[in-house]
Amino acid sequence: MRTAVVTDSTSDLPVDGLQPDGLTVVPIQLFFGDEQFEDGVTLSKADFWRRMTEMSADEPLPTTSQPSPGAFRDVYQALLEAGAEEIVSVHLSGKLSGTLNSARQGAELLAAKPPLAFVDSQTASAALAWTAQAALAAAQDGANAAAAAQAAAETANRTRTLLFVETLDYLLRGGRIGRARHLAGRLLRVRPLLEVVDGEVVDIEKPRTRAKALQRLYTHIMAQGTPEQVAILHGQAQADADAIAQQVSAACGGMDVPTVLSSPAVGTHTGAGTVGAAVLLPS
Repeated sequence: MRTAVVTDSTSDLPVDGLQPDGLTVVPIQLFFGDEQFEDGVTLSKADFWRRMTEMSADEPLPTTSQPSPGAFRDVYQALLEAGAEEIVSVHLSGKLSGTLNSARQGAELLAAKPPLAFVDSQTASAALAWTAQAALAAAQDGANAAAAAQAAAETANRTRTLLFVETLDYLLRGGRIGRARHLAGRLLRVRPLLEVVDGEVVDIEKPRTRAKALQRLYTHIMAQGTPEQVAILHGQAQADADAIAQQVSAACGGMDVPTVLSSPAVGTHTGAGTVGAAVLLPS
């Protein structure tokens, strides 16, 4: 293709079990103490979650880091040498990670300066995957980087990403909430229902039981009518993910609703038991 498409591993590709041809995924970095891994390359999601569930309460949580500018430079250079003339790079929210900024810095390291377009999806996971796939579809139709980026942005604007956490412990240990909020949440026994809004994670409800959280998650999935696509996200909660996927599928005339094991970038902050959804609204 004239235009190559790049994204990062927080996209949770492949969403449906298939990696789209022509889409290059740059892995984020994972750290368990002094051990360093590349997401999906040297450490699978399954192995990440196995290690997470085997950790004791006093062990430090794993951490994540965006790919280095050098890693992006190398990817871009390889694509150019393979025949690409332009590149569009589509990444998770710049308010949640420095990945997009690292990609821009990587482009500056290239000796040649081909047309490059960058897209802040303002989301992550399956919603990011759909955004990158929209850019890929446009590129396969002959679009240049600017037009492919526009197609990605239009898709991103039609997505919602929702999730609830079973425990606030991981958000506390990861520094995402303070001790006062953690204590209040534990006393009330809430399972906060969260949404990525304008690239940031915000509370939208505070259900007090897991059953209520699952019910409210389903309500939000269907809140704006029949979606174009839905993917159910989870952190070691396959049974609940399957159940809500079946519920959504039945309500949407048998739509295929895949379940997706959450990426380490999400899992380090939300922990096991999390269930969420990526929703693509009709155009």
